[in-house]
Amino acid sequence: MLRDRLHPLWRQIAHAVLLLAGWAVFFGFWWKVLRRPVSFDPLFVVIPLIIIVVPTVTFYWILHNVHLYRRRDARRSAAGAPERYDRDWYGRQVMADWEKLRGAHDIVVEVTGDNKRYEALE
Repeated sequence: MLRDRLHPLWRQIAHAVLLLAGWAVFFGFWWKVLRRPVSFDPLFVVIPLIIIVVPTVTFYWILHNVHLYRRRDARRSAAGAPERYDRDWYGRQVMADWEKLRGAHDIVVEVTGDNKRYEALE
């Protein structure tokens, strides 16, 4: 989906001026950094590290996400869950009025022996 163009000419000019000013500031500061005498102070150790490491990590992360996307068959929705919930992870029997719980603001969970009971507070 493409964004609508800025219709008035003055808006297009203002955006172009702001864009060019931003790039001028960016390159101006880099020019100021690069004009300094070459030394191996922390700045000249960090800058090459940032120039190499950040894009490499970003590129790896993109490849990782593309790999996950392809491996999962381009899933477009959440995996289905079983409709019935009769037992919890520990094998306890679950007792609940799910329709009543669906609209409840507060729910109490009571575990006694092999039973687990969900109740809505009024």
